[in-house]
Amino acid sequence: MDKLLFSILADGGSDTLERQISAINRFSPGSSICIHHDATSPGNKSLDRSGGGNVFINPNSYAIRPQEGVLHAHVSNFQHAVAQSLEFDKIVLFSAQEMLIKSGLGEYTKRFTIGAQTELYGNIETANNWAGFRPEVLNFPGVKRVLSLLGLPLFAGGQAEGQFFSRDVFAHLERVFVEAFPMEPCGFPSEQIVPATFAMRHGFAGTNISLPITFTAASAQIEISESVLRQLVKGDGALHARARPGALRPAHIGACVLKDVYAVSLPADRYEIWSKVVGELENS
Repeated sequence: MDKLLFSILADGGSDTLERQISAINRFSPGSSICIHHDATSPGNKSLDRSGGGNVFINPNSYAIRPQEGVLHAHVSNFQHAVAQSLEFDKIVLFSAQEMLIKSGLGEYTKRFTIGAQTELYGNIETANNWAGFRPEVLNFPGVKRVLSLLGLPLFAGGQAEGQFFSRDVFAHLERVFVEAFPMEPCGFPSEQIVPATFAMRHGFAGTNISLPITFTAASAQIEISESVLRQLVKGDGALHARARPGALRPAHIGACVLKDVYAVSLPADRYEIWSKVVGELENS
């Protein structure tokens, strides 16, 4: 079983963060948790009471701006975890809205080096849909530097939530990222492009790669209702929905891959649904 490091980007909501930590300790005991506080959030110092023996607050706090890139914050969490000599096999990238829904993640990640969605820039089905696939991103100096260092002509895009990487792969990603970008928002969703591009490179080399472990409704016209959440926890069958206009192809829609979903991204006001469904299924 893998020992996991969860990299969480907190948005200042202490209640939500406490629930995330509780769910990780419930479903993935023995994991380490590293938390990055948004430097621009007024509540970025209010979460220390969430701390525990496995919870580490990153003392480096960087600005996070939606749609302008947050990968630098995950990179900073990784750097802090290494500096603290934490033991972990895989790093799991979490946003402020992600909640684990079942046990067994460490056994699952042990089967794969990487968990990421990889949609190639220029693919006919996606090139005209997602805003990340545009020439100015390809020509961005940092992106060109990453591609040069990896020996690739094009980048890939993918869902940010629930990506995971082996410690060695993310250490390589960290080195390349620091060489190509500053530790700040860079003007495009770096967390959706740089990790997916690394995953694509390893896939070309024959590495078996899974999808991210988090189900999100951000790219599909679907509501995470009680029935949908029950299906995700059980991992049965498939969910079908139209993609949202202008969104990247939904990673888990339209295929029987729900058994590989271990987390869900949902607004804080839907936590009661999570609590009800998870509690019912655990007691059944």
